[in-house]
Amino acid sequence: MTLLSIAQTPREDAVRDAIWAHAYRTGMVGCTVTIAEKGKILYEYGNGFADLENLLPARPQTVYRIGSISKPITAVAVMQLVEQGKVDLDKDARVYVPEFPAKEHPFTVRQLLGHLSGIRHYKQNEGESTRPYPTVLESLDRFKEDPLLFKPGERYYYSTYAYTLLARVVENVSGLSFEEYLQKHLFDPANMKESYLEKQRAIIPWRARGYYRNANGEIQNSQLADMSYKWGGGGMLCTSVDLCRFGMAILDQRLLKPETRELMWTAQTTSDGKKTTYGLGWTLQEVNGRAHREHGGAQAGARAFLAIVPEQELVVVVVTNYESHSPSELAREIVKRWLE
Repeated sequence: MTLLSIAQTPREDAVRDAIWAHAYRTGMVGCTVTIAEKGKILYEYGNGFADLENLLPARPQTVYRIGSISKPITAVAVMQLVEQGKVDLDKDARVYVPEFPAKEHPFTVRQLLGHLSGIRHYKQNEGESTRPYPTVLESLDRFKEDPLLFKPGERYYYSTYAYTLLARVVENVSGLSFEEYLQKHLFDPANMKESYLEKQRAIIPWRARGYYRNANGEIQNSQLADMSYKWGGGGMLCTSVDLCRFGMAILDQRLLKPETRELMWTAQTTSDGKKTTYGLGWTLQEVNGRAHREHGGAQAGARAFLAIVPEQELVVVVVTNYESHSPSELAREIVKRWLE
């Protein structure tokens, strides 16, 4: 186990102890934790290995798959276009993606963002794709001919593919590729220096390798997977520091107006009036009496968690290269110890 940040204060000691205890209990291979409070990054910590075969330690600059934490990033891109009057949340989404086949019922941009559209998630036994998709448009092929699972609005149903479609909304409305839009309007303004759409052939310095523990308790390499089929919903790479900068930029209004942020952090409602625990790109929770705005990520070779506690202006990020655990438990324990 590799320690790359020396704790100096009691709460830093408490956070370090939580990380070590979690690593001991779960057998976690590597992780990086970053904490920001009131607009400043106050804590960076690397534990374990980014590459076990070559004994390369996890560091603050290690780049990880972040899985579905890609969704709030995509949601911010869409909401920027809403602010500009270029996207109407309650219009038929096909106004912005006419190349997507018409379904038996129309669905809105709001329903895509809130997982109410009826677009499917992964099919049972549908493995991760190893096929590269060079463009967002081509990645729609993976699900565009499938029927909706239910009439839009009837129920909450988590869908990564809905966010693949939202990435295409961003392209069509902005006139930029999804990658270009993110770089210009999110990554640069938020000072996210090591954030990418994942491309298997690209050279990414400090990219982590992924691991899981098999039924016999042995650590093995994660399955091969090409994330280009779901850039908008689960195909981004980041450091923990960059994800913390993203959270800070949400809080200090560099990316969105405060009223737009609050709209994203408002629970959506099904057509029969039931509130969900999801806003527009964010999971809405209350933990230990505090409002949390969160998102997790889980995919081959990675588990990650982003927690924002708005009242305390606190951002906690846990990114790991280990599948066989839940980083949400660690992230929430870190929040608790940091604020005690």
